[in-house]
Amino acid sequence: MSTSPTRDLRIILADDHPIFRIGLRAVLEQIPGVQVVAEAGSPQQLMEHLQHMACDLLVTDFMMPVEQQNDGLKLLEQIRRHFPQLPILVVTMLNNAGLFRAMLALGVKGLLSKASLAQELPQAIRGIPRGTTYLATSVEQLLLQEGDRIGAPQALSPKELEVSRLLAAGHTVNEIAVLLNRSKKTVSTQKINAMRKLGIANDAALFLYLQAQGLS
Repeated sequence: MSTSPTRDLRIILADDHPIFRIGLRAVLEQIPGVQVVAEAGSPQQLMEHLQHMACDLLVTDFMMPVEQQNDGLKLLEQIRRHFPQLPILVVTMLNNAGLFRAMLALGVKGLLSKASLAQELPQAIRGIPRGTTYLATSVEQLLLQEGDRIGAPQALSPKELEVSRLLAAGHTVNEIAVLLNRSKKTVSTQKINAMRKLGIANDAALFLYLQAQGLS
């Protein structure tokens, strides 16, 4: 979203931990030219705010569990689908290169560590008007270290990629075994190997990652 030079950057912040939300707001309020217009403590509350509040930037935690659902990629995909132009900064304690790459594939404008927000958040916000993407030092180092084996589609074998794309298209392991004339055990092993290489821990994250990469 475009912002006027004479108007503060309007921010919605989201985190399910009230104490951290207080700290996050305190950091934001120290940054000149920004205004926190709403806070959310759950995915439902966040979506309601986004639908009814004008804002220029979302600063959100990655994991906000609700009713046994803690798929942060699914939440980001939903936000991106309904608000495609909204810049998003994600704050997290995660240390997973595959998930970081999946978040970047969904178009987030920054990945920040909760451990160093006071230093990183002002820098990330300064880059929003320029459209730049900010990576925390810890995130950038992990992506560089793991770049040769995690998150890159070419790291998958042809058979692993074939199985992954069929999974992303909605087929079950049993159906894929029939389609490819392989045993269920072989298909299951190829699926597990693909998820390990991508650094992805569950089926939903695998589906969203492959869709975001245009592999489904």
